Amino acid sequence: MTRRVAELEAELAAAAKLLKIYKAMLFGARSEKARIVLDGQGSLDLGDLSTVHVAPAANDDPIPKGAKPRARRNIGALPKHLPRIMHAIEPESMQCACCQGSMHKIGEDVSEALDIVPAILRVIATVRPKYACRTCESSIVQAPAPRRMIEGGMATISLIAWIVTQ
Repeated sequence: MTRRVAELEAELAAAAKLLKIYKAMLFGARSEKARIVLDGQGSLDLGDLSTVHVAPAANDDPIPKGAKPRARRNIGALPKHLPRIMHAIEPESMQCACCQGSMHKIGEDVSEALDIVPAILRVIATVRPKYACRTCESSIVQAPAPRRMIEGGMATISLIAWIVTQ
């Protein structure tokens, strides 16, 4: 335990020294920048001397104190306050193609598109349940996704028509 603490303290000291060098290079006067480059030229770090590896934090790990949380980007998420109309598209058959056993729902894909009824914005959510066979456990069935006017887009035909006419 004390050996691990000593290793971590040594790693922290090395990181602090490196941070100090980078700060001096970034914010220091030109003479200080040149001195830092000249001081570092004598040593060549090949990375084989340091065997301690720090794993990157997982997405669900809490943010360490003092660290800024990353800005959350809204990529494709439509506002939650808009009303939603759910359309479920079921597969043609609920029988397993292999053994003709009945399929059970194991999940679903939900895609959303922004729709408009004049003066009303709403979201149409298309639900495509996934079904799997409990008997053979090798077959998964799901209805194909409906085509959209703009492939990969999030607008319905009525929204596009409204935008064009406006």
